[in-house]
Amino acid sequence: MEQKQSYTSAYLPSGWKLTITLNRSEAERAPLQNEIVVYDDRFTGNPSFRIFGFYRVRKNRVKREVIAALFAYNSAFPSDPAWRRTERSLVLEWMEHNFAYRLGFLKSRARDVDLDNHAEGKGSFGYFLQSAWGVIRGYIKPKARRTSEKSHPKG
Repeated sequence: MEQKQSYTSAYLPSGWKLTITLNRSEAERAPLQNEIVVYDDRFTGNPSFRIFGFYRVRKNRVKREVIAALFAYNSAFPSDPAWRRTERSLVLEWMEHNFAYRLGFLKSRARDVDLDNHAEGKGSFGYFLQSAWGVIRGYIKPKARRTSEKSHPKG
């Protein structure tokens, strides 16, 4: 099934507005109050949905409504390779990102949640820590070798 428009919007039973878009810059805009914006990034080697402003959603009921809408959207507009996640792992990953965001742990990385295939079954907190280590490693500079001491030992 071919998708005719670049975005889909609907109101969830909880009253939140959900917008799913293929346009990343549209997704990155500041979501309105009671709006959840999702970037459809499923047409890559690691299909995913990136949720912007997710940290404002605290109730698991609303999270499950969003996830149900993502499953329905994914069924209506399948991708190749396919996006395959379980509801349980998605809710867990979302909760762990919320927790990291509220703690202030790498807040810039925890601000959005990227529900990609590679995180399925891995325990997203471990996956998040792996990502965080990549950032931390960039700040650690390797000690310069002291070539002069090695080539001219003291004697």
